[in-house]
Amino acid sequence: MDAGDLKIFQAVAREGSISKAALALNYVQSNVTTRIKQLETQLQVPLFHRSNRGMSLTPTGENLLVYADRILELLYEAEQATQAGNPPSGILRLGAIETAASTFLTPLLAEYSSCYPEVHHALVTGGTHELNQKVIQHELHGALIYGPIDHPELNYMKMYDEELVLIAEPGVHEMHALLSVSHL
Repeated sequence: MDAGDLKIFQAVAREGSISKAALALNYVQSNVTTRIKQLETQLQVPLFHRSNRGMSLTPTGENLLVYADRILELLYEAEQATQAGNPPSGILRLGAIETAASTFLTPLLAEYSSCYPEVHHALVTGGTHELNQKVIQHELHGALIYGPIDHPELNYMKMYDEELVLIAEPGVHEMHALLSVSHL
């Protein structure tokens, strides 16, 4: 059974006759008849009641039609999803180090969501090495990490310069004194 068989089966079920289905599909009637008989042989069950008034579904045929409709709809959606120019949809799996998630990624995702409401986000936080591995293993589409990164399976793009500062109690003026081992 393939998508073509299901399409022919669906047309015969909807039209109620081989000749009307053949006309709707722009097929020759003998081809439609052969494909329906092959499908019934393959499944080893009758799918239609045949009479001089046309064809109607058996209970098994009614069950198959539910699946055929779903399968053909999913095939149509898959085809549409691959066409250029369609807005993105689906799940975007991103990772980020904690500081990047709260500071940089949240506003980016908010803006992205307003532009592409059909995209759902999944966010994972972790360390740089862990997130690198998740991207390499295709668990994440991308990640905001400390860089630069030199790995043959990864590309990176600098996004931000983050400034780190050292703070101390009031009255401490000698920063090198704070960093000396005796105070630690």
